Amino acid sequence: MKHNTNIKYHTVESFVSTINDLGIELIIDESLRNVRKDELESLIDRALERKNEEDFNRYTNEYKKLEAFLVG
Repeated sequence: MKHNTNIKYHTVESFVSTINDLGIELIIDESLRNVRKDELESLIDRALERKNEEDFNRYTNEYKKLEAFLVG
């Protein structure tokens, strides 16, 4: 996420609007990460059932990265 933080605000309303937009963006990003985590849990389970070590490692690594992002 790249945000321009060097913006000069001419009104309080534009500042508040920008803050609201950023908040909405953060909520959407977190929701998308949570949906992907749910998908990954299913894919990990399927990889375990099929004893597919390569898929298991790939999906668990992606899951760990999402967890680290949410926690860190």
